[in-house]
Amino acid sequence: MKVRALAVIAIGARYASFACFIATAHASAASGQDATRQTTVGGCPTEPVAFHKCAQDRAKTFNPPRTPDGRPDMQGYWRPRLTNGFSVEGVTDADPESRNPVQAATVGPGMIVDPPDRRIPYQPWAAALGRKGLHVKTYLDPHGRCALHGPPRNVEVSPIYQLIQPPGGNYVVWLLEEVHEYRIIPTDARRHIGRDIKLWGGDAVGRWEGNTLVVDVTNLNGYNWLDDAGNFFTDTVHMIERWTMIDPDTIHYEVTIEDPRVYTRPWTMSWALVREKEPGFELLEEACWEGERDLEWFLNLGLRHYYGESWRGG
Repeated sequence: MKVRALAVIAIGARYASFACFIATAHASAASGQDATRQTTVGGCPTEPVAFHKCAQDRAKTFNPPRTPDGRPDMQGYWRPRLTNGFSVEGVTDADPESRNPVQAATVGPGMIVDPPDRRIPYQPWAAALGRKGLHVKTYLDPHGRCALHGPPRNVEVSPIYQLIQPPGGNYVVWLLEEVHEYRIIPTDARRHIGRDIKLWGGDAVGRWEGNTLVVDVTNLNGYNWLDDAGNFFTDTVHMIERWTMIDPDTIHYEVTIEDPRVYTRPWTMSWALVREKEPGFELLEEACWEGERDLEWFLNLGLRHYYGESWRGG
């Protein structure tokens, strides 16, 4: 009885009591609800593939405001839209998570726009780890213990972030409300760091291609997940992110992910970032770790911290 009670308490806590999940859950739900209520975002359809194609077309004719350095001025506060925090492949009515009485996952499409089947092109052995497989049955979601998300999850799940372009035009800075994360992206044509150095957020090197901020990301440690469903990449992953304004208040975000260790081909996701225009708005501290009392229950049940053992073979 004691073990059974412990399991009930821990499983309940898993869905209800993670303080650092609350803001993300609300943001993800709001994102899905917006997609249901709205028919357009930035003048484009809210269905992800249609949004992606439309945004690419709109970007060709939109002339964004400029910084004194002549770069597109993307500064301000931004929120993600058209995302699905539970799974990048989407959630259907048939998924048990959509009927969870404590914290139901939002039903809606994922953000994958390529390949055409909108599924992560896993190698067979890797598919058994992601998609609610071995990872969610064996490990704690790194998000749940307040670890840094790293890209692209940090662009998806943080409910709000601030973009700053310091004078000189050599950097773009992202400040995220979620888990105190930040990204400092140099745009001065520097090289990547040594390939043996692995980081939670990777090594991001940016450049401007016309009106698009292109960010080349390497050197990730592979300890991040893509979503709550345990979808993943390894420390050999290579990402190309693209930020492009399609109107004064909408950014088209696109990321292509390549990792021959686990995928059969590169694949691409896309969603929208919309400007927060409330007067006087500012970021607040998200004290994810303070008062945390749930992890001990999960560890007592045998769940483990995730450090890539499943794909390292350890």
